[in-house]
Amino acid sequence: MASPATSDGTRRWYHTIDLPDGSTTPGFFDTRRAPEHVRWPRELTGGRALDVGTFDGFWAFEMERRGAAEVVALDLDDPDELDWPYDERVQGPALVRAIGSGRGPGFETASAALGSSVRRVNRSVYDLDPAVDGRFDVVCCGALLLHLRDPVRALERIREVCAGELVLVESLDPRLDLAHPRASVARFHDEWDCWWLLNRPGLLHMTRTAGFDVTWVSPRFLVPFGTGSGGLRPSRLHSWAARRPWRQGVLFVAVGARPRPPRPSAR
Repeated sequence: MASPATSDGTRRWYHTIDLPDGSTTPGFFDTRRAPEHVRWPRELTGGRALDVGTFDGFWAFEMERRGAAEVVALDLDDPDELDWPYDERVQGPALVRAIGSGRGPGFETASAALGSSVRRVNRSVYDLDPAVDGRFDVVCCGALLLHLRDPVRALERIREVCAGELVLVESLDPRLDLAHPRASVARFHDEWDCWWLLNRPGLLHMTRTAGFDVTWVSPRFLVPFGTGSGGLRPSRLHSWAARRPWRQGVLFVAVGARPRPPRPSAR
């Protein structure tokens, strides 16, 4: 398989994707077992699906494989347009380019190899608009909220285009999850590219605040690091997950939620 290359002839994949020729993309994370933890909605079969923050396209291709009639994959191609903190607005995009983590080329390569019909759209989650994008039977969002300055606003925009069910597959902070099993707690700006690291109650509270009813929650599960993670410095990428006892991967949970009408004020 010919992989997209950076100036030094290498490319970093984010997702681990099995291809028809027997090869596998060397992803930073190996999410191949993660779909087993999702209670996929009935609407997915023959329905219209959206993958928010698609990167290399793992979740988009998974929904297509599971029978979606149409899949749209949303992400930003230009790393300058991502939600960077003030001190990372120059260094952050430069590092993304240096390690060859551009989103578009990986998606295109995997899509061609899979013979996929997924349509990729270069746009921010904040710009989702039902008048432009229409509405979707299933919306999947994988490991995106922690990278957003305003995750509640992003969930609200997702709600506007979600006609059926939202599937969140989101990372958790294991320390917060252990220390605060009931209270909604978040760690703010723990890493250079992370705004919010949540515990499980915090993720559920955030989802409800954005106008969803949570319908199911999976047990917590580990997403292991993939073969492409070896050359990255843990002090700059996901060092919070590389500390014991989570050296082998990142703690995740899957959540299903459906849009709800506004509730009367409690005042």
